[in-house]
Amino acid sequence: MMKKVIRWSGTLLMITGVGLLVWLMNGKAKADEHEQQLLHAFQSMQAEVPNANNRQPQSERTSRKDRIQQTTEQTQANNPIEGMEGILSIPSIEMEAPVMYGTDAAILDQSLGAIENMDPPGAVGGSYAIAGHQAHVFGKYFNRLHEVEVGTEFTFQTTNGDQTYKVFDVKIVQPHEVDVLDPDPEIALMSLITCYPEYSNTHRLVVQAELVK
Repeated sequence: MMKKVIRWSGTLLMITGVGLLVWLMNGKAKADEHEQQLLHAFQSMQAEVPNANNRQPQSERTSRKDRIQQTTEQTQANNPIEGMEGILSIPSIEMEAPVMYGTDAAILDQSLGAIENMDPPGAVGGSYAIAGHQAHVFGKYFNRLHEVEVGTEFTFQTTNGDQTYKVFDVKIVQPHEVDVLDPDPEIALMSLITCYPEYSNTHRLVVQAELVK
């Protein structure tokens, strides 16, 4: 009798494991499909914006509200994705992901998120920051951000053209140390932020880069 119970328990555990694996694979497929839809839609929108790749990054600091209003007016007719800031690509960790405006749970479950009320990306003397999950359930977004090193280059695609950044600092800070995001008057600063270490939110991993072209 005991052997039969053990055998049935083992079979039940195996069935449960297979079911969980199928659920995870299905969830990953749906997440991948949603991400690809965002990427393709944004790239199509970028291609349709007149002279997008010939525009220069904003050199003057403007309010977040003004920038959003300007972008909306420029792309309203063609923009299928409300709230999408751009596409972040970091070749060294094989990551490409959409960046939405905002950092609430719903946004960070489907993309990276631009921290609210900061400067436009590429603004000299400004500070722009992108947050993402370090231990996302499907192993995406900033899971490998800790592998990025000083000197690494990455790109940020916007409707105003592609921006290239070069990492100059990687640091671990406590959540309250927000002064790490203070702007530098000499550079266009971009910070990539995630919880650290994995499966914990006690600290923040901050990768900081400056616009190089």
